[in-house]
Amino acid sequence: MQENDVTSIAPNKLQNKTLSINWKTVDGKQDIAKYNFMEIYESWFATPFGEIIAMGTSEGLMGLGFSKEIGRTATRQNLIERWPSAHFKTTPKPLEGWIEAAFIGKGNIKLNVVGTKFQIAVWKALLEIAPGYRSTYTEIAKSINRPKAVRAIGTAIGRNPIGFIIPCHRVLQKSGGLGGYRWGDTVKSAILDYEGVNPSINNRQSFIDII
Repeated sequence: MQENDVTSIAPNKLQNKTLSINWKTVDGKQDIAKYNFMEIYESWFATPFGEIIAMGTSEGLMGLGFSKEIGRTATRQNLIERWPSAHFKTTPKPLEGWIEAAFIGKGNIKLNVVGTKFQIAVWKALLEIAPGYRSTYTEIAKSINRPKAVRAIGTAIGRNPIGFIIPCHRVLQKSGGLGGYRWGDTVKSAILDYEGVNPSINNRQSFIDII
């Protein structure tokens, strides 16, 4: 990919948008392998929180990661390793409408999410946390009726392929500490500041309609 191949997205506050999600449950390497040979579009975009790489198909976004702290190479590698035999095509056109909707806050977003049954349960729980609110790993575990699976919850959150839109950044430690972020603590702090984090727990989404 060319270093200057970046589409800029103007910053704005989060408002109303519609999120359509195609959840695809996989169980083991054989199931995951079915998704390896697809064509995946990819492109870099400039956002209020630094550059991101977005990946997806005509069915929706499959990956979104921030490069500000860990760099372009590591960010891209983190996503493409999920589909190691896929064909990647650099083009912003199929993706930019969804990215604009995500960061400007208006419009429609399609997600094409591939994960295990447990991962998808955790990622769905993340969508219950509204902007400006936060949750904890323990609370997420309780919300999916797996109260003793806190460590596994943390692993599943860390494997969230679509940063920002599936809001794993809203999960903090019980103490209020950031608790880490795959794309870097600086990025996580910036997003939380932008959203205006409220200490209340698990306020349900009001800015996204899920179809």
